[in-house]
This record gives sequence, C-alpha cells and structure tokens, in this order.
Amino acid sequence: MKRKWFALLLLSSCLALPATAQVAQEIDSISSQSQAPTAGMDGLVEKVNIITRTKTPTELPENDPVALDLGFVDIPGVSKTLTEGVTAKAYARYVSVDDMKIGQLVLSSVGKGNRTEPLNSDNFVAQFNLDQTALDPSSPITIEGDQPELVAALERLAAAEDISEDEKSEEEVADSGVGASEGKVGSNASSNPDASGYSTPDGLDVKKTPVISSNITTNGCEIRVDLDQLQAIQQTRVETVTDGTPEYSECADGSERFKISPSYAVCTYDENVETMKATAQFMHYYTDGSGNRQEIGDCQPDTEKVYDIVEDRNACSVYLDYINLKAVPQGKLVYTNHNGKEIPVSSCAASIEIEPVPMERTTEGCDIRDDFLAGKSFGRSKYIYTLEGQDWDTSCQDNDEEYDHSTIYKTANGDQVCEPIINRESGKVTLQSRVMINVHGFEIYRTPCTPDPLAKDIQSTTSGCQDPGKWSHNISAGQSIGSERFYYLLDGKQEPVTECQDNGVVYTHQQELTGWQRHDDKLFAYRLVTVYIEGVETLSGRYNVLTSQVLPGDPQVPYLYTGVGPATNGETYYEGCTRFDERDEVERYKRPDETTHKVIVGEATPLDLGNKCNVDVQWTAYVNTRFNVGSFNPYYGTAYNGSTRTYGPSPQCGMAAVSWAFNEARHQSGDPNGFSSSHGTTRAPYHCATSSTTATKTLTREDGEVIGDPLERTCTRTAQASSVGLGSDPDEMYQHDTYGTYPVYSSGKPGFPNMNVAKPECMSNWGWY
Repeated sequence: MKRKWFALLLLSSCLALPATAQVAQEIDSISSQSQAPTAGMDGLVEKVNIITRTKTPTELPENDPVALDLGFVDIPGVSKTLTEGVTAKAYARYVSVDDMKIGQLVLSSVGKGNRTEPLNSDNFVAQFNLDQTALDPSSPITIEGDQPELVAALERLAAAEDISEDEKSEEEVADSGVGASEGKVGSNASSNPDASGYSTPDGLDVKKTPVISSNITTNGCEIRVDLDQLQAIQQTRVETVTDGTPEYSECADGSERFKISPSYAVCTYDENVETMKATAQFMHYYTDGSGNRQEIGDCQPDTEKVYDIVEDRNACSVYLDYINLKAVPQGKLVYTNHNGKEIPVSSCAASIEIEPVPMERTTEGCDIRDDFLAGKSFGRSKYIYTLEGQDWDTSCQDNDEEYDHSTIYKTANGDQVCEPIINRESGKVTLQSRVMINVHGFEIYRTPCTPDPLAKDIQSTTSGCQDPGKWSHNISAGQSIGSERFYYLLDGKQEPVTECQDNGVVYTHQQELTGWQRHDDKLFAYRLVTVYIEGVETLSGRYNVLTSQVLPGDPQVPYLYTGVGPATNGETYYEGCTRFDERDEVERYKRPDETTHKVIVGEATPLDLGNKCNVDVQWTAYVNTRFNVGSFNPYYGTAYNGSTRTYGPSPQCGMAAVSWAFNEARHQSGDPNGFSSSHGTTRAPYHCATSSTTATKTLTREDGEVIGDPLERTCTRTAQASSVGLGSDPDEMYQHDTYGTYPVYSSGKPGFPNMNVAKPECMSNWGWY
C-alpha cells in the first residue's frame, strides 16, 4: 500500500514539472543517445520499429518541443486489440543541421479514456528528415522503442477497463491513502486551495464508523484558457465520498497545464486581390491530457505574416486567340507563405501586366502532312509572335490547302524519276515511281522511289548503235565488233536499259599505206597506215578505224645510204652584192618515201650565187620650159649684096640661118622697067621647148640592204623651131614685083621632147645599163 502511495506521489511530482523543460531535456538527449548508446542498453532492451501516425496536422516548432497525439498503426508482435482506442502521447520538434531539418520525437505515455500509462521516454525515440515542418496524418512515423515496456503499459490499460468504476475508486483511495497524510494531495496543494486545505475528519465515536474517502478529480471541471500565459489549465476539485454519497468542492486551477500554440494548418490565408496582400491566419489550440486537440476561438490574422500577391507568368502558358490573332500572356496570382511554399490565389488568366501581342501566320518551318490512303497532302502553317523581345511560334497545324497525289515515272522533260531495277538474269525490268504534289507551281516529291508490282521484258536492238565510231576496235586482233543496246517499252516508247555494247558481229580490218613516220636521228621510219573496215550496212563506203597512224608492233624500215658530198645548210652571207650559201659535207640517205636525208660529216666550200642586187631608178616629175623669139621683119632690114644680118635675142638653143636671093622691079619711080637684085643670109635664135627630169639610182640587195650611196643624174632634151624663114610675097606698099625669095619671121613653136624615149637614152649614156 505504501509503495503505491509513493509511486503516485512521484508521478504527481513529475506532472507538476514544466512539460516543455522536461521534454526538451529528454529530446536533447536523443542525439547523444543515438550516437553513444551504452553497452548495457542494447542487451537489456528489445527494440522494435513502432509505426505511428499523427492524428491531426501538426506544425513543429524549432528547438522547443510541442505535445502531439499519435495513433498506433503497427507494433510488431502486438495484437490490434491492445492498441484499439489507445492514444500515444509524444513531444516533438525539429532542429536545423547543415541546412537540413531534422525531426525529433519521444514517446512519453499511452492513454485510453481517462487512464494514462507512463513510458520511459528514453526507450521510445524517433529521428527523421523533414521536407516541411508540419507533420501530416497521411505520413507514418517510425519510433524505435522497447516492446516489452510498451506491451506491459498497453496490457495495464486493457486490464483497467475490466474493473468497475466503484471498485476502482475504492482501490485507488485505499491504496493511495489520500486524506491520511495531513491533508496534502500531491502537487496540487500549491494551486488548489480546497485540496491543500483538506484534512481527513476525525473519526466519530459511534458504533458504526462511516466509510469516508477523498479524491482529487477533474470530473465536473473545465479547462481554463489563459491566452496571456498561453496555457490551458485543467481545473480540479475534491470529491469526498461518505458511505457512498459524494460531495464536491469548487473547481480550481490544477497542476496539469497544456501549452497553447498557434495553428496555421486549420486556417486559410486572407487573400485580398485588391490590395494584392495575403495575410496568414491562425487558431489557438492545445492538446489535453487525453491527447485530444482542443481548438480555441476562430481564425485570426497574423499581422507579422503578410505577403505580397504577385503575378506568376511562368506558371501559365500563353493563350493563343486564333479568332482575333492575338497571343495573350497569362499569369496566375500567387504568394509565398510563411513556410516558403508558393500558394496560388487564382487560376491562369490574362496577364494584368503585359498586353496581348499580334500573331502572324507563316508556313516556314512547317512540313506538309501526307495522307497516302486519301491520296492527298495538306499544307500546314503556324503562327509567330514576339513577346517581351523574344520570338515564339506555335505548333504547325493543317491549313486550308490540299494537294492531290500523282504517281510519277517521268519528269516533264522526259527523264525518269527513278532508276529502274534491272534483272539481267531474268530479262526483266521493274519500274519505280514516286508520289508527287504540285505546290504553287513547284513539283515536290513525297515518297522515295517505289518499285511497281509488275516487271517488263528487256529487248535488244542495233538502232542508235550503228555508228562504227562507237564500236570496239581491236587493232592487234585486226577486227572490229558491232554494237547493240537493250531497252524496255514504257508508254509505247523505248526506255534504255544499257548503252551500246558489243553484239558479237565481227568486221575484219584492212590496211592502206598513207605515209611514213620519220626517225632521222636513228635512220629509220615507221609506216603510217590507215586501218579500215568495209561492209557496214549503214555506210555506203568504208569506215576508217585509224587514219595515218603507226600500228603497234610495226617493224622499222631503215634508210638507204647513197653517198657523201657538199650540201647547203641554209646559212647565207654576202660580200657586196654577191651572195654565198654555206655548205656542209654530208652523207646522203634515201628514206622509204624516196626523199633524201643528209647527215653532216664536215664543212664544204661555200656556193657563189653571184650578184643578188637590184637597180632601182626613181624619176622626178618633168620640168618643161620654153624660149620664144619675138616677132621681127627681116625683109626691110635685109642687107643686100650678100651680107649676113642677125635678129632677135641671145639664143637659148642655137641660131637658125636662111640664105635668100631675089630680083625686085621697082615701079615707084615710074620706071616700070627698073630692076634691082639682092641676096644674103639672115640669122635668128631658134624657138626652144626644153623638158628635164632627175633620176635617182639605188642599188638594193635581195635581203633589203642598200649597197653604196644613191646616184642622181638629170636627163634634159630640147626641141627647136626656126624663127626665120623664106617668103615670096610682093611688097604691096612699094608696088614691087618680086622674083625669088626673101627672109621672113616664123612664129611656129616646137612641141616638148618625148622623155619616155629620152630616159633610156640617158641611162645608157650614164652607163646605168
């Protein structure tokens, strides 16, 4: 009986300690225990992993422990009936280590209804990493604990349920000795005046002693909330039972107190989009002795936790308005709460900060989509826009353009689109085609080359291969081989399979000597031969395979020696107008073409080729001059009696003279029979006509060199006409009758000399011939 009483006093004194100080001390020992456990502990305690779960969302403070209620999920080796309705009492906190949040928890007791069984918290410890500082009921918590101790506590709770309430009360009073210890009831005496002033009444001196028992109880008392001290105080009162009749004192503050904490988990933020502020709200709560959460009042704002509401455009895509062709930036309103978590205020909507921007349609970067089953291709396009200086584009979508498929074997130029597949062994050719579309005048292929299911026959022909220039010619074998080609028919037209190739038809070569290829340095020659074939159907005559060429392997034909002698070597020199050709002493050889080849063996006497100069005479234009004698009358000045008279100027080309004689009958005297006679010579200068020209003689050698200095000579010729003549007319003045001749003036002038006759005469006289 006394041991139970002392145990109850010890438990009461423990409960009277400040809970936070006690638990903090226990939690602070977790790290040291986990790092340096005693050697004896592992041997004495059977540890198991106890799976628990918090009953309500609980925010863990940093460093200062908080009480919380846990429910059992699984205890290895323990029946579910023992844990049904049982609440595990625990204290937890988190600590920060190297930027990590470490959760720490100790289990202090288990309870069911109004009964609680204490546990040694040193034997029930959990330590775990935290992503957030709130414990979620959906997340299990594993506690490493002493299974036998926990099982014993659970069994005591279960056994207590089988004892009736009355028996339990009597046993507790009897065992604890409440009321028999000078009126002091545990640790509540300091705070409960009724309990501290209570003393067991003196026994009555009656025959039957009444049965009186006392107990401190919370029945009928509430928990008083003290927000100033942030404590919830469990009030108690004294229950006195006399012969089964209870009596109660007034309720007063007891020693069991519960810390009042703010809870943000049960309150939403006050989100004001007009002020763009989000204010955290909290509700006060505490955890009572049964582990139940008790909430105090309503949610209220925390003025120290006010956060800006901002627009987060990164969380939303740009809305593409294809009707108005606008790219509309979107954003949602968010804020970051006191836990550092981003909280959305609204869903994505048009941005309140950035205006929509226009979109432009383009096909660039969009491939055409093919639908081969439908036989069509579809154009595709996308929209581009510029937002905040950055270019964006949409995904490609079908537009309203359609293009019909065409199966193409040939291009518009007649060229095959694909190479056919040729099987020479089977003599078959398989055509290939491609699917093509026409996009705004441009032909675009949409498939690779695809073989047809059916093959065509390969045929041969010599058409187009009849030109012997394209045949194979084997000179050494002395034959040429005809050609043929293979083809197949496509749309009624021949499509070549091969180029022209040998067909096995042989034409024998014939030869014709056309000349010689000289090798004078070695004194031999090769034949130059024209190789030809005849009988080609497409030619009317022969076809020359080779023309004037040396055939491979043809023998050398040597030159024939004919003797030695001088021969000019092409070198020439002059001595004045004499030309000399230099000569060599040469050996002469007769080539196969009958020409002579000379080999120099020494020098020979030069060959004198004589005068090689030409005389070149150049004449100036003719210079013509005249000398005319003026008129005179020699008759009246005639000297008689045989004298000579001269008339005119000084002569230029000589003097003319005439002799005359006449008889004159004079009648002026009236004597008709009077006669006189006279004779004489009359001289006068000639009339002159002179022509002259100058000749320049140059001696020029055949090589163009002038030999000596040019010579000049003047060739002059003069023609004469006499200025005096003989007349026979009578003198009318004197009425003479003249018989005979007499001198008269002559005006007749000579012509110019013929210089074409005179020039050779001059050159001969000069010795130029």
